[in-house]
Amino acid sequence: MRNEYIEASGRVAHQHGEPSDLRYIGRAAFRRTLFDMATIRAFEQRLLQCADRGEVSGPLHTSIGQEGVAVAVCRHLRDGDQVVGTHRSHHHFLAQGLARTVADAWNPLTDAPPAAAAALLTSAFAEILGRPTGVNHGVGGSMHLRHEKVGFMGSSAIVGGGIPLAAGLAYANRLRETGACAVCFIGDGAVNQGTFHETANLAGVLGLPLLIVVENNGYAEATRPEEASAVLPLASQGLAHGLRAAAVEGGDHAGLHRTAEDLLSSMRRGAGPAIIEVETYRHFDHTGPERGSAVGYRSAAEEDAWLERDPMASLPRTLTAHGLLTADEDEAIRAAATAFVERAFDATPAPSTVPPVLDVRTLLRGPAREAREEREERASTEEQAPRTKWTFKNAIAEGIAGALRDSPDVVFLGEEVANPGGLLWQSGRLDQSLVGSRIVNMPISEAGFVGMSCGAAMAGVRPVVELMYGSFALIAADQLFNHIGVIRALYGNTAQAPVIVRAKVPIGRGYGPQHGLNPAGLFTSFPGWRVYAPTDPQEYLGTLNSALRCDDPVLLIEFASLYDEVFELSEDDFTRRLPLEGARIVSEGTDVSVFSYGIGVNWARAAADELAAAGRSAEVVDLRALDSLSTDWATLESSLARTGHGLFVDPAARGQSIAPRLIADLVSRQAGVHRLSYLACADVQPVTPVLEQQAVIGTADIVTAVHELLKAH
Repeated sequence: MRNEYIEASGRVAHQHGEPSDLRYIGRAAFRRTLFDMATIRAFEQRLLQCADRGEVSGPLHTSIGQEGVAVAVCRHLRDGDQVVGTHRSHHHFLAQGLARTVADAWNPLTDAPPAAAAALLTSAFAEILGRPTGVNHGVGGSMHLRHEKVGFMGSSAIVGGGIPLAAGLAYANRLRETGACAVCFIGDGAVNQGTFHETANLAGVLGLPLLIVVENNGYAEATRPEEASAVLPLASQGLAHGLRAAAVEGGDHAGLHRTAEDLLSSMRRGAGPAIIEVETYRHFDHTGPERGSAVGYRSAAEEDAWLERDPMASLPRTLTAHGLLTADEDEAIRAAATAFVERAFDATPAPSTVPPVLDVRTLLRGPAREAREEREERASTEEQAPRTKWTFKNAIAEGIAGALRDSPDVVFLGEEVANPGGLLWQSGRLDQSLVGSRIVNMPISEAGFVGMSCGAAMAGVRPVVELMYGSFALIAADQLFNHIGVIRALYGNTAQAPVIVRAKVPIGRGYGPQHGLNPAGLFTSFPGWRVYAPTDPQEYLGTLNSALRCDDPVLLIEFASLYDEVFELSEDDFTRRLPLEGARIVSEGTDVSVFSYGIGVNWARAAADELAAAGRSAEVVDLRALDSLSTDWATLESSLARTGHGLFVDPAARGQSIAPRLIADLVSRQAGVHRLSYLACADVQPVTPVLEQQAVIGTADIVTAVHELLKAH
């Protein structure tokens, strides 16, 4: 093969296999390739029959016509390598699974398939048909397949959504020096997604062992690449990000095998990330059993021409022409693959024979680990331990630095985190020996590095991710809410993403509407996230320490106006773990319960003092945990039982306030027996100080609201 791999300053290498490559790869390897392709083909043909009978829930994206790409690439992976797929990933799943469960020396002409391979197919059928015996308990279905034991880490139904996850796996491989590579299969349409470019750049900057395989089947649903991409071939778009790039015609089986082998081998030697674009074709429509010509976006003549180039036709033709396969062997291999698939399908349990093994809550949250020390112990010891003065910001920095010291799995990722001006540098706690490996500056690519943290967390890393401002969560929303938050639900509780996100809220600091978002309402509107806004360093450190041992994603909201406040802390405060659920009574009262969190608790305490002077007794309650599943309803209800009135003070824009949801839930739980109201900030926070002061809740606003609430009663 003409070996023309290129650097970022070069051009795409258009690879072409030669007869010598066929002999190099060998008869046995191509027999396996043909068997694996035939197995995938028969598997999907059986699924189409099931879908026609209404047995498949949701869309069914088949890869018929594209099997050769996945089989060729996965044949050159090793145990420990990882694969991430797309919404169209049956062939990725099966190609990787067969490569890992069937030995290289296995001969489809003489040997029976191993039991592990048969179990793989049966569990895949069960998964796609929604059976509890599926590889992900029937929860993920066709678009969300995962089998960690064989290195298939998951398929994402969001176009381009899996690319950052694969980068995170590659980062974990590099961090742990495993020598493993991560492979991400994508379609041609994904090259136009921001996650492709953000992640490709991240991979290039960090030198990650990541191979992106673009299966260019000619259509993003019904849109051709030349209609959607200004730069062709698509692989050339990787050049701008420092990726080595190659393009291969899908029917060139020798060229595809050699290209995958060479790029992966050089990647293991430290050559960095690469991209392969493979020209291929899907014979059916985007989803379902129809041909694309029946829908109207391509012609039957085009489809017929591609049938001549179908891998199940072109590979046997090529091998036969070079004396590597006979017609009888071709027929026998196909028959063996079909029989293998039918036996696996017949072994799939019927829908009613196996009870469900999961419930909905299991898909949203893992088991909470008990905190080592309860709040009562904190209260009994804090007077005895020697105490020193800390600003809130420096206490946060020491908490993160301590986590980095205590566990090699903890990493700190974000913009400027290793630079002068970053949190650790400002506090004098930046460990230079960890810079570049576990303390890593990220490009301004929130979707890319947040998604990368998800993949790393799936591999067992414990990422602490800094979003410079809460508003920037919107840039990374797909990765935060379509991936990290629902990772358990996607894969039937076989995966977890214990990512900790820190988000700064500069309320009252003149940052304006594009930086001033309090993300509490955003994160609590989506499932899976635990959300906290600690009021003081003890709360922050205790929550952080517990979050580092929790297998769910956690958001820690930091109000910048608290950063410079000084607190007295003991050494125990930096190691204590607090329960992740449970509200806190800050001060007791009898007339009204004032509920808040973060900086709002300080506002409530100041208002309580003014109310006391006016003869009113306000009980201040720190909500602590803000998401629905963690809300401490017992404490809220018992406080209301004492006072009969409740005011929620939300340091967020009114349209993003969590208070209406909390009030609605309380009313539904208690039949509205208490008077409830809430305060929130204005929907827009101006930069001008005078206007911003009008927009933010003040002590007088809380006092007035309490008087009105009590007067109305």
